[in-house]
Amino acid sequence: MVFRTTLQMKRNRPIPDFRLLGLSWLVICIVLATPVLSQGKQDNAAEAPTMAEIEQAWQQGDFGFVRQGLKQLAEQDGTALAQYRYGRVLAMGRGGPKDLPGAVLWLSRAAEKNHAEAMSLLGRIYLSNISEDQDTQTGLKRDPEKAAGLLTRAAALGNAEAQYYLSLLHTKAEGVEADTDAAFTWMLAAAQQQYAPAQFELSRYYSRGIGTERNEESAVDWLERAAENNHVEAQYFLAIAFETGRGVSQNLSTAIKWYRRAAERGLPIAQRNLGTYYLKGEDVAQNTEEGLRWLNAAAKAGDPGAMGNLGFAYANGLGVAQDDKAAAEWYARASEYGLGRAKVALGSFYQEGRGVEQDMGRAIALYRQALETPDAGLAARRLARLAASGDLEGRIAPQSAIPWALYAAEQGDEAAMNWLAEQAAAGIRDAQAGLAGLYLKDDATAAEGARLREQAARAGDAVAQARLGEMYMTGSHVDLDYVAAHKWFNIAATLGQLRAAELRETVSALMTPEDLARAQTAARNWFENEEPQPPATEQSIMVEE
Repeated sequence: MVFRTTLQMKRNRPIPDFRLLGLSWLVICIVLATPVLSQGKQDNAAEAPTMAEIEQAWQQGDFGFVRQGLKQLAEQDGTALAQYRYGRVLAMGRGGPKDLPGAVLWLSRAAEKNHAEAMSLLGRIYLSNISEDQDTQTGLKRDPEKAAGLLTRAAALGNAEAQYYLSLLHTKAEGVEADTDAAFTWMLAAAQQQYAPAQFELSRYYSRGIGTERNEESAVDWLERAAENNHVEAQYFLAIAFETGRGVSQNLSTAIKWYRRAAERGLPIAQRNLGTYYLKGEDVAQNTEEGLRWLNAAAKAGDPGAMGNLGFAYANGLGVAQDDKAAAEWYARASEYGLGRAKVALGSFYQEGRGVEQDMGRAIALYRQALETPDAGLAARRLARLAASGDLEGRIAPQSAIPWALYAAEQGDEAAMNWLAEQAAAGIRDAQAGLAGLYLKDDATAAEGARLREQAARAGDAVAQARLGEMYMTGSHVDLDYVAAHKWFNIAATLGQLRAAELRETVSALMTPEDLARAQTAARNWFENEEPQPPATEQSIMVEE
């Protein structure tokens, strides 16, 4: 029709109107092109992949295809599943950069359609480590209350992951009120759906009595279920249970089985324990190759305990040829990670010159570093022995070594005990006070302990003064003497011992006014005539000329 009209107009005019002609051809082109454009749009729609094709691409690791395909499906079909999966790949950063705002947008759309998995993931995003204030990059902020609302909806729909996280929120009182009963109920619901993290956590709830009565049998039962469900931490702790006999009959072969399961899944501490068992040949045939394989795997993963165990193996020829140099190298690596026992072992190598050049200063430094670790006791005994042998003279003041020697003496180290006695005899107050405490534990040496405590008290040790006052008040290892007790309580209280002030009031009620006056006079006399004074030092005055 348009074409005929245009031709008719051309016959009636001698001079064609080219503007109208151009417009007519434009109309013709649009009309003719319309079916083509429509067909192109249909072709594009047909090109959108199916969900099955997207899932296949996911299995093949073609995340670019997955991301683009899900985008098309989410935009064109608008199904909750497509929106959820597209939001998930955006949150994970698969097939392109991580896009949390985009993820929140698409997950929210799916959540509006009551898609439980979308609600759960969106709730986790609001619980993630984004800023408590609005993040300048994403425009989002951490919102536990919004997360709790989403998780509650998803949990009610039976989503195990949401039930698990909602339970944790109830135990932490985050976004919801603290409610251990609700926490237990939701965790149980998730665990019964074979959700391994919930099974592992439910084991802890039973073990600690969270929302339920403590039940060690149920705790082990759920721990086993989680372990069978390939929860690696559950496998490790189940191995510990069988190794120690906690909650189950002790069975080292079963423990090794679970260590192996956890080790195969890459848990360094399980690899370390398994490797050590193979090197030692305990409840498993000794296998040096397997032992070294697992210990090296754990060490490669950065486990300092495995490094220390390798050092011990080479130092003692445990399943391997004895090699001091290799031992020192492994101890050094473990020491760099802060492992106290490795620092002590490496210190002993420097002390003795094993595998490294002998260096007493380096040895002492390593021992002192180890004092700041859970293996402080090992280091204290080493330092105490050095003090007893005189190797610390000129390096460390005797007063500094007394706590180490006291620890070693408590462990039965005779050399440390003798060294403390020498320091006490030399008038070192800390040695007198510390040794007094050790002697007073044994009736055979209690009299000497009382004498040393009195020496420490007279030398100005406030703690010794307070304890000496208690001895006089109760007649423990000394004659009962309220005057002496009040005197030492009074002195110790003045020097800051609060407990001494309380006991001073207690003993005052048992004393006559005359005895009270005598005790106060004795305390004043100590401060005026007996209290140790700082040594006099020469003073020099600089005078500018």
